[in-house]
Amino acid sequence: MFCQNILSALPTQGDRVMKMVLKAFWPSICKYRWLLVTLLTFMVMTVLAKAVYPFLLRDLLQGLVNNSDSDVTQALWLIVGSFVFANIVNICFDRAHIFFEAQIMRDLDQQTFDVIQNQSMRFFEDSYAGSLVTSARRFRNSFESLTDTLMFRFGPGFTMIVLTLIVFAHEHLWLALAFGIWIAVFCAAATWFAVLRMKRDVVVAQKDSAVGGIFADSFSNEATVKSYAKEGDEQKRFDEVTEDCYQHRKNTWLFGMALKRFQIFIMSIFEMVLVLVLVQGWRDGTVTAGDFVFFQTYVLLLMYHMRDIGNELHRVFRNLAEAKEMAEIYARKPEVEDAITARPLNVEDGEIEFHAVNFSYKDRGIIDCEVRERHDVNDFTLHVEPGESVAIVGHSGAGKSTLVKLLLRYFDLNSGYIRIDRQDIANVTQVSLRQQIAIVPQRPDLFHRSLRDNIAFARPDATEEEIIAAAKRAHAWEFIERLPDGLNTLVGERGVKLSGGEQQRIALARAFLADAQILIFDEPTSALDTKTELKIEAATVDLRKGRTCIVIAHRLSTIRRADRIIVMENGSIVEEGSHQDLLDQDGVYADLYNHQSGGYIND
Repeated sequence: MFCQNILSALPTQGDRVMKMVLKAFWPSICKYRWLLVTLLTFMVMTVLAKAVYPFLLRDLLQGLVNNSDSDVTQALWLIVGSFVFANIVNICFDRAHIFFEAQIMRDLDQQTFDVIQNQSMRFFEDSYAGSLVTSARRFRNSFESLTDTLMFRFGPGFTMIVLTLIVFAHEHLWLALAFGIWIAVFCAAATWFAVLRMKRDVVVAQKDSAVGGIFADSFSNEATVKSYAKEGDEQKRFDEVTEDCYQHRKNTWLFGMALKRFQIFIMSIFEMVLVLVLVQGWRDGTVTAGDFVFFQTYVLLLMYHMRDIGNELHRVFRNLAEAKEMAEIYARKPEVEDAITARPLNVEDGEIEFHAVNFSYKDRGIIDCEVRERHDVNDFTLHVEPGESVAIVGHSGAGKSTLVKLLLRYFDLNSGYIRIDRQDIANVTQVSLRQQIAIVPQRPDLFHRSLRDNIAFARPDATEEEIIAAAKRAHAWEFIERLPDGLNTLVGERGVKLSGGEQQRIALARAFLADAQILIFDEPTSALDTKTELKIEAATVDLRKGRTCIVIAHRLSTIRRADRIIVMENGSIVEEGSHQDLLDQDGVYADLYNHQSGGYIND
């Protein structure tokens, strides 16, 4: 409650970035709030150890001037004691700082992964993976830099300013008043300068994320780059992005350097004025040599911390700017969320019902709506019986893939409903929904992990015997057992170390191991040679027994095995029936069949 009250007290105008970033950091900070209190206590104690030194130095100087051995000895012992105390406090401060910062950085990494992973599918379709990685790393590092700045620079500097004001007020009230006015003006100017620079730092952070995004996008498609000999074009594209980032970063740094020099000039004026005042006081007899050393020592300490505040304030705002992108993702509400009353999906039969389903990408705010509009689903109604195998065919853009995304609830419907075993998928948890559906995509995505991990991805608790059995049923064991490391073989990023057919068989093995009641095939044999295709077809027939199956069909062999064929155009069903019935109708399906090429429907 205390943490929430502090967040709600932050201003909503002018400090939007600060509030957004702090809101993202705040749960972890509150988790370790007592460690933070301990850390702040030690920080104040380290400053107090420094602040007492001018008093002891003045006493020592006065003792030397007065030839008082006892005063000199007492001052020396106090100075030694202050040094010992300061070192002990510094050790405690360092340990508390390490535990506080390291634990929160660990938590931020875990929370960031969770926040990104819980975003809806369109978020990932619209984002560069490289940019997300860059933003996540910068977000975590921004907390580290902010903590270091606040604990080692800004915090001690502010504490020293307060202590100096108290000391000056005790020694010379008029000097404290002048010092307070100067501090207020300096801090206001430094904050204004830092805010001006933060606007530039936000742009630099965006440009830096773009560099990371282009970097990852190019290298993740390096095979395509090399196959078309486009290394030069990709280098040119990357050079343009990095040059744009360089220009913005350079101009921002030059702007910041000019502000830094101006702040140093302001501090130098105050220091010179104070020296002149002290010299005049010494001439008037109101300032002793000890007072001169006392005030000058305080001024040197103060100038050191003020310089830090001036230099580091812009770093604080820069760190806030760099954390802004990920903080916005923290604040972003997932497009698809579980209902408050959502319950786990219970599948026994595998019955699927689409009723008057309507979905529009344009209504979902897709930027390129004119292109995506052709993938919409319009008044789609279909009832799939338990254990039935349904093939969905149609030209590219007919809405076939969108239909599968809606069944997996990657998007919410505009209207209508989808039910599985009479349960509306909008009222069940997304995790339980997707756990009941096994997917074999046309282009399987494999992790840069071992073959064992990739097969067991659907069921991490599967035994070695179950994994091998699944691999054998998918005819993947035929090549796995020939590999030197067998199931321990790493497949490379996106499975690049495997052939297309091998990747497909690993994806099939994963589906066999998942043992889900509902199957979705996006032409699983498209990347296989004829011999292997026949084996996989026999295996998939075995897999389909007693299960509901939806096939996004491109090959006629798959279409002919289906219990029913659904023909889609512009997001709607235009024909349905068996292969021969549809040919006899001499409609859209017959046209697709007559124009097929190489066993595929010709788009």
